[in-house]
Amino acid sequence: MKAQYQQFIRTHNHKTAINGETLVALNGLTERNHVEYLQDVCADLFPNPQGLKALDMGAAHGVCAMALAELGMQVAAYDMYRSSVAIVHKMAMEHLNISFRVGGSLQIEQLQEKFDLIHDRDCLTNIPLPLDRARFLQSLRKMLAEDGKLVIRTSILSPQFDPDDSFESICLDADYVLWRQTPESDAPGVVAMNGRHWTAQKRLPPAEVIRQELCRAGFMILDEEIELVPGNNPSILRLVVTSAPGR
Repeated sequence: MKAQYQQFIRTHNHKTAINGETLVALNGLTERNHVEYLQDVCADLFPNPQGLKALDMGAAHGVCAMALAELGMQVAAYDMYRSSVAIVHKMAMEHLNISFRVGGSLQIEQLQEKFDLIHDRDCLTNIPLPLDRARFLQSLRKMLAEDGKLVIRTSILSPQFDPDDSFESICLDADYVLWRQTPESDAPGVVAMNGRHWTAQKRLPPAEVIRQELCRAGFMILDEEIELVPGNNPSILRLVVTSAPGR
């Protein structure tokens, strides 16, 4: 496993082909493009990353956390699922400086730390309500060290995405909130609409709405790219931002 990880994560330096077995072993097939983007961003913005502090939000299987640690950063891998953090812990090599934290996206201020780089993998996507999203972005900005950078990967609405053509019972409302049908329940978050019951899953706005959210939160956009995902799927927006001057 360690040898497979080394081959996968060093594509930025060696630009060699990544074979399917390596990506499957790491559960990283969907991470390939994003890891390469993250490595390129770090190479451009942090020419000497040794010892810098990084926070990997939504660490999941830890591919991005290990990519950052391989560059020499001190990485905090943060995920709401303890099982995910355990996987990162098991795969991390002894020489990688990774600590492991468990908590929800709206609890990150409990870390009470400053980071040179914060990486958010889909946490913003999975916060559907506007007030919670604003709170989350404000927390991220407060946790950035001076001249720190935030790298965001989030899903956005794309012309080819049609919720009505999905295999699941989902709907997208006028505020770009994606709802999933659920059995009738009095549990918090279950809402009755059109004779059925739903829970809010994520928010899929157009890219321009994300840009506006970030500007309102006090960020300045340094770089962005959009990846079109084949099939009936949202697109992926990647952004590099920093605190706007005077904010």
